[in-house]
Amino acid sequence: MSGAAQETSLSDTEQTEKTSLFSDIRQRLFNLPTLLCAATILAAFAPGRMATRTKMYSPSAFIAATAFAWAFFQAKFSKKDERQAAKDVGSIVLGFLALWEAVTSKLDLLPFVFVPAPENVFFVYIKDYRLILSGFLRSLFLLLSGFGASLLAGISLGIAVGWTLRLRKAIFPIAKAISTVPAMIYGPYLVVMMPTFTSASIFVIFCGTFWSLFMNMINRVGTIDQRIVNTARILNVKTRVMLFSVILPYTLPRILNELTVSLSISVMTLTVAEMIGADRGMGFYVKRSLDYANYTQAFAGIFFIAVVITLLNAFISLLKKKLVKWSY
Repeated sequence: MSGAAQETSLSDTEQTEKTSLFSDIRQRLFNLPTLLCAATILAAFAPGRMATRTKMYSPSAFIAATAFAWAFFQAKFSKKDERQAAKDVGSIVLGFLALWEAVTSKLDLLPFVFVPAPENVFFVYIKDYRLILSGFLRSLFLLLSGFGASLLAGISLGIAVGWTLRLRKAIFPIAKAISTVPAMIYGPYLVVMMPTFTSASIFVIFCGTFWSLFMNMINRVGTIDQRIVNTARILNVKTRVMLFSVILPYTLPRILNELTVSLSISVMTLTVAEMIGADRGMGFYVKRSLDYANYTQAFAGIFFIAVVITLLNAFISLLKKKLVKWSY
């Protein structure tokens, strides 16, 4: 190829890259989520009707939350296969924030006592950050203790029972009957009867997630492809190796898929327990706010719990991608 032809080819490649870059920038900046983000931030600085009836705090925290939501959308937008979903999710979240700001702070269409302005709700995270952080750490300790214990017991016992046909037939019907009773029903009784609230909360979380994990493991092990089992037996694999090197890897992808639901149930169970007998924690913060009719703090606590659940589920998804490279 001649030098002139090579220069022409390089020039065409550079032009294509520039065109692709400009197209990517245009798609990132000129879309509905970006428009809603800009409109929401501009509206936060504009005067509103609600300020004439109640005190309005600095919109800095609300603006930061809006910008964070937009930045999260931009991070997802970088993956081509997730762009449309990122646009849809970003539009819904930022549209909600824009609508909330408009109907409360700016137009004052709703009762400000029951539906506070977003500026005031997000300012709670600045004003009460120490109380919220300490409650979060306390709740996280209880959650990890109860959920971790149920995970360990549910998986290990489920494998053992599912592998033994006699145990499976004897125990599974009993576990199925017990699991139909939600832990939140007998949670108040456990909170009263247990010696400390810490032990009661851990036990309630344990009961709330153990039975579903236990039964799922029994089902997974009991319905494993017999070709896998037969192949392992031909190789003279010992029972312990069979259970933890063959059965467990086979069921691990499905276990991680179901952990998001189990984790959400654990957080709900913990929140209910904290609303009954705790003196700190995420659930206690919401309960105390509702008792004093401080709905601004209650909104902030509810949003904080939702964010915690979302982040924990995202962590589980990331863990699955890193640890499990196979699926069945």
